[in-house]
Amino acid sequence: MSQNIAFDLGDLFEQHFFSNLDYFFARSMAKAFDENESIVLVSCALVSKLLFEGHICIDIKAMSGIVVPVSETNDDLIKFPDFNSWINALQNSLMVSDNIQTPLVLDSDHRLYFSKYFDFQNRLTKNITQRFFLKPHKMDENTIDEMLESYFMPQNKHVIHQKHAVKHAIENHFTIISGGPGTGKTYVTTIIKKIFLTYAKKQGLLVPKIISVAPTGKAASKMDQGSTIHSILKPLKNSPGFYYNKNNTLHTDVMIIDEASMIDIILLTRLLEAVPLTAKVIVLGDIYQLSSIQAGSVFSDICSAKELSANLFFLDYNFRSKGKTGIEKLSNAINHNDVQSLEGILTSGLYPDVVFESLNSKSRIDYSVKKFILNGYKRFVLADTVEQALNVLDDFKILCAHNLGEFGTLQVNHLCEKILRAEVNFDISDKFKKIIMVNTNDYKKGLFNGDTGIVFERKEGANTFFKTLDDSIKQYRVSDLPGSDPAFAITIHKSQGSEFNTVLMILPDKISPVVTRQLLYTGITRAKTKVIIVGNIDIIKKAINLSVKRNSGLAMCLESVLKKKF
Repeated sequence: MSQNIAFDLGDLFEQHFFSNLDYFFARSMAKAFDENESIVLVSCALVSKLLFEGHICIDIKAMSGIVVPVSETNDDLIKFPDFNSWINALQNSLMVSDNIQTPLVLDSDHRLYFSKYFDFQNRLTKNITQRFFLKPHKMDENTIDEMLESYFMPQNKHVIHQKHAVKHAIENHFTIISGGPGTGKTYVTTIIKKIFLTYAKKQGLLVPKIISVAPTGKAASKMDQGSTIHSILKPLKNSPGFYYNKNNTLHTDVMIIDEASMIDIILLTRLLEAVPLTAKVIVLGDIYQLSSIQAGSVFSDICSAKELSANLFFLDYNFRSKGKTGIEKLSNAINHNDVQSLEGILTSGLYPDVVFESLNSKSRIDYSVKKFILNGYKRFVLADTVEQALNVLDDFKILCAHNLGEFGTLQVNHLCEKILRAEVNFDISDKFKKIIMVNTNDYKKGLFNGDTGIVFERKEGANTFFKTLDDSIKQYRVSDLPGSDPAFAITIHKSQGSEFNTVLMILPDKISPVVTRQLLYTGITRAKTKVIIVGNIDIIKKAINLSVKRNSGLAMCLESVLKKKF
């Protein structure tokens, strides 16, 4: 039988509602500010807890008076304070104010932040709104329109959104473009570059400097002359900052930022502050994808700011599949919460590019996935050379929702090696012919979290190999890697910015708060030609009703500033 737990830091810590980090952070703040009010101490720990879960603030108004269970496995109840009691306690605390001079900041809309995140939110708001209000450059409309007509045929109704997005990006200082795989985001950026360069040549102007960036090497490799954000900003040694910043901006006329849904609020703020206000900024992403691994949902927040709607363009037509493939129909069903269509696509067998392998509580995962693993990784393990092995890395990938558990990456990677080693003609061991993923940034070596490579045996011994953005191959000794994990299977979060010909998506057999609509959509749309889903249909149907909403004040801050200016 459930019982009510007191709104007390110690009691909630004993019930494992707070982690060690949350608890001891709140205790250290209590000591530093001579604070003993329970509501304030719990609020301090709660900001820490929610930050770890991806929220950059507490929405006091929304959480006031609600009752929640301690955890999924503990149905004891926590009742949050009423609104007035909560606000009064915070306003009377020395560790809380309305500015970044205190550890906690309470804003005018009753959201509570760590001062660091409040500061970055305000800085990002300021940067975006400054760009929004800059007057469009005066350009020769006839020349621009002629070039647009040459790239976008008037008789093709599907390119109208692309055309409008390109025109806006050419003429204005801040443009946002959202679209899924196959909707032409890459084509749009290519045309934007071509028009900028051609226009300058025709008008006798200096050649514009254009920089294209993405958060990962994999995402950057899909761009024309793309670079990672970190490599462009140049991280400082022994410091969280960058060589290029608001006081030392980049030399560029155009900044194109791809896969923006993967970028957290701190990195995007630092990137935009390093771009001069005279430059034009084009931000591209997919509003339906998972948000960044770090706190915030910046791209989604920017897209939802109503006052920015004139700068926002949605690309919704898939030129790759033209609305006919099972993958596109399945992703649309997920986004529109269409349970009936989803079940029909998965179970009908009508779509050769969508395979569903039912998994119930009695199923053994190794039996369910063995044939897919053998077929998917056959070309990789039979590769004779490093070049051959690297070239087939994107043929097949296993995606999981979690790292831990029977259906997580740790177990599935172990299962992959066990299955592949057992095959007579396959040559794999604990040391050689493995797929690996870097998990720690090493700026000196040019290796970054998320970079994928291989461990391969040559006559001179075993080394690791990675393909660079220019398609050359870098070689490192295994012992020189900054840190890596096996990557036959990776999490869906880690797969963002990548695409694979075939994806095997293994989902847990129980409801999980991680398995949401965004996670399913992101996993499925990593597949270019085929997706194989191993899971429980009832769990999948419930998952599309779960949508991640991260607490943030960015959208409201943008709207507030923009409304005041009009």
